[in-house]
Amino acid sequence: MKLIIKLVLIFCSFLFLKGGSLQAQSNDDVAIILKSKGKVKVQKEKIKDWHDGIRGFRLDSGDIVKTYEQSLAAVMFTDDKSLLKVRDNSTLAIRGKRGNKTISKRITFTLGNFWIKVSKQKSKLVIETPSGIAAVKGTEFYGVVDGDGNAMIIVIEGIVQLMNKLGDALVKAGQTGKLIKGKPPEVFPTDPKTTLNWAEEDKSTNELQFEFEDSDGNKKNLKINYH
Repeated sequence: MKLIIKLVLIFCSFLFLKGGSLQAQSNDDVAIILKSKGKVKVQKEKIKDWHDGIRGFRLDSGDIVKTYEQSLAAVMFTDDKSLLKVRDNSTLAIRGKRGNKTISKRITFTLGNFWIKVSKQKSKLVIETPSGIAAVKGTEFYGVVDGDGNAMIIVIEGIVQLMNKLGDALVKAGQTGKLIKGKPPEVFPTDPKTTLNWAEEDKSTNELQFEFEDSDGNKKNLKINYH
């Protein structure tokens, strides 16, 4: 009888600890995967194991997202609903620091193609690449990071500031900026023939419901309709 009671107490303690860790994870998350097509993997920053990046998967600061051939992932930051879409064969790390109702965001791209749209920016958003940094100032743009670490930014709306050790430059709507290792940032008019629009190709409407915790510790349910 004593053995049974002891086993029950151990089991209850395990459940309590497990629930505590899950709660901590929900407090740490900074973004959520809205859409996943093909093979998308997420490596957790804390325990270094890989998970399937399925719809509704919560991303903590430091998590790495990797897309494979003919795959796509759409990610939303939970503070201001900033959107990020990532095409196939891309690798990035998502980092965020929570402040007063906002998340200071830093996305590190080592390879791939991406699209970002920020409608109401109240917090800092920075894109890191091997060849420099792009500071986002409320905008919509496409980005490409090649195998050599060089980056290209095509601004659709708003302004992006490119920076590296050799200089900085502002890229406005209708312009393209380049970050090349060993060179200062370059800016030139976007060639209509090279304008990207793959982020707008899928117009199907989807719905996702998830629970989140606000800055006061209150749990709330949020329903999102997205493309």
